[in-house]
Amino acid sequence: MTETIGELVARGHRARSENRSADSRAAFLEAVRKAAIETDRPSLAEAFCGLAQAERDIGNPEAASHHYANAAVLYRELKQPEKLAYAIRHEADIFRESRRIAEAEALYLEAERILREIGEGAMLDLANTLRGLALVNESIGKIDVSKTLWNETRELYAKCKVEDGIAESDKRLSRLP
Repeated sequence: MTETIGELVARGHRARSENRSADSRAAFLEAVRKAAIETDRPSLAEAFCGLAQAERDIGNPEAASHHYANAAVLYRELKQPEKLAYAIRHEADIFRESRRIAEAEALYLEAERILREIGEGAMLDLANTLRGLALVNESIGKIDVSKTLWNETRELYAKCKVEDGIAESDKRLSRLP
């Protein structure tokens, strides 16, 4: 019996949570293929995000970036701002880690704008986005901007009760002049 797109996506996430990266990638690839054939754009966007995560897990950031960008195009067309912000923030993380700072900053700023428009329901996503933006600003020597961002990031993580985020924010703030 052939798996549905939803079953393939679930299998991909399950394999990823079990650290079976190759199986995760295979399941998401099949979900992308099936969603494309069925012209199921919401499922295709979700499958692209899963495939991007799997590619990132196996150390293929260029493919991951490409898949997040594909998901972002779909989420933009589908008018799903929270999912759009998620996809572009993750692409921004890849650019930041690859030292493509200008590209990362532009995507973080777009994700920040979207998430601020969403409001309270996107608090944790906003914290994660501001974290990346703080790291970008820190890396290019914009210390005052970085401090402001780390302070807001810490505040948001505190509201969301994310202890690791609070600790990282405190650590970063203590190291900045």
